[in-house]
Amino acid sequence: MKTQIITLSAAVVLFLSVNATKTTRSAKEIKAKTTSVSAIALADLTKNLEYDFDKPAVRDAYYKKLDELAKAVIDDNYAVSLKGHADAIGAYKYNWVLSDKRAVTVKKYLISKGVKESRVITTPFGSTVPIASNATPEGRQKNRRVEIGLKKIGD
Repeated sequence: MKTQIITLSAAVVLFLSVNATKTTRSAKEIKAKTTSVSAIALADLTKNLEYDFDKPAVRDAYYKKLDELAKAVIDDNYAVSLKGHADAIGAYKYNWVLSDKRAVTVKKYLISKGVKESRVITTPFGSTVPIASNATPEGRQKNRRVEIGLKKIGD
């Protein structure tokens, strides 16, 4: 009788430990899925902002994205890098100043949403770093941009 109780107890302990392992795996799987969703969301937040010709103003369509970016920076402890660019139409110095205005406009908006100024760095590039040909309207459109980079700080 004593042996049967010990055997039964061992079986119960074994059963519970197997189920506990399954629960742990499920929790790990859930965490992995949550992390990949966050990575996808961050990838979307760091897509380039494109601009109209000769304009430093952010397009209305991007404000929701910038609101989400500000929230991520504040809530998840990120620093932001904003790299301003212009197409090759116009003078070198003019495009340099325009690219700076584009990046600074985004910075000011993020600060207005609660992001600390010390967490945002802007760098103008003018027309020196194209990502597409400046020979076509489509290429010039892609070159008129602000690139957004995020870096996790602390933990």
